[in-house]
Amino acid sequence: MTRPPARPSTSIDLFTDAALNDPYPLHATLRQLGPAVQLEQLGEVWAISRYADVKTTLADPDRFSSARVALNDTANDTILAGTVLASDGTDHARLRRVLSRQLARRALTDLHEVIRQHADRLVAKVVQWGRFDAVSDLAIPFVGHIITHLTGLPARDRDQLVALAEGTFSAFGPDTPRTQAAFPLAQAMFGYLTTSATRENVRPGSWLAEVYAAADRGEIAESECIPLASAYTVAGADTTIHAITTLLGLLARHPRQWQSLHRRAHDTAFLDAAVREALRYDAPVQWFCRTVTQDTSISGVPLTAGSQVLLLYGSANRDHDFWGPTADQFRIRRRGTEQHLALGHGPHSCAGTHLAHMEITAVLGALARATPTLRLVPSAPPCRQLNNLLRGWASLPLTTTAR
Repeated sequence: MTRPPARPSTSIDLFTDAALNDPYPLHATLRQLGPAVQLEQLGEVWAISRYADVKTTLADPDRFSSARVALNDTANDTILAGTVLASDGTDHARLRRVLSRQLARRALTDLHEVIRQHADRLVAKVVQWGRFDAVSDLAIPFVGHIITHLTGLPARDRDQLVALAEGTFSAFGPDTPRTQAAFPLAQAMFGYLTTSATRENVRPGSWLAEVYAAADRGEIAESECIPLASAYTVAGADTTIHAITTLLGLLARHPRQWQSLHRRAHDTAFLDAAVREALRYDAPVQWFCRTVTQDTSISGVPLTAGSQVLLLYGSANRDHDFWGPTADQFRIRRRGTEQHLALGHGPHSCAGTHLAHMEITAVLGALARATPTLRLVPSAPPCRQLNNLLRGWASLPLTTTAR
């Protein structure tokens, strides 16, 4: 008699305060339990934690749909409806084509020097202070300025947009008090876009003006303009802010690696490698969901149509079977970091990858050129920002010494 395939399950809860503070031990346990592990408290939701399985699933939209990328119906049916993030096939390609005109590498060439100069000015100011908060004094002003400038939204709305984007991502979690508390922020974000990101309000020639121009050309429907605008204001803000501050926090804990960067501050390839390693080591986006479209399996574990898979980017990037025995160590000289999954993979890989990398590298290069030291403040330890989906800091006090 043939034994039915194993269907491992666990009572692990990935959304407690303790789990969000340090998810990686739980990820290691999930990788040991199997390629697909049912999370009992979430019903028919299966955690996919191994690198090869996460990458394969992301590349297969026919079996694993992006129509429902959150863990609750409210987010899927209202917040995400009509967005490029929660679309498949021709609809996804059509919406993404509009974004790509601004976000493709070749389209960003003229922005490189503008972003670098902005980073240099801001870094020079905070280094002169000697002590600053990498979140509120550096990353938020830097990324917020770029996002509002490029989208054509008022600069005065910078902090509001950042806060609302953070809440929007947390609203993607399971039905918990943290998720319920995030719903008003997500609704406020789309309320803001509906009233402020209109044809009449956005700056001519801006990225959001181009979204409306695409509607005029018949490439997208008028009703799709606001959901598409959220790709800039939600996906382009807190993810990059957290990536910058995570990188700086790691380097402040590894002074020898900071010294290496300081000595090679003009080496673009070396800076790029450090950025990729930080994204691998502590991904700012920890997961997204996919919905199983047909009865199928992942590495031998059967899955039924209609169930969800929780793709753990953070776990995949620490998988020892792929990254080797040093997977849990931060090493800016690590080889092969371009294979990280922090920004997704396949059709839904992050549309803003090139812009985000440009922003993070600009800040890192400016800081590496400006100061030989980067340290945490012993009397003011970092404070984690607890978010169902994002991973980053609410506060990260650092000290520097001017050259």
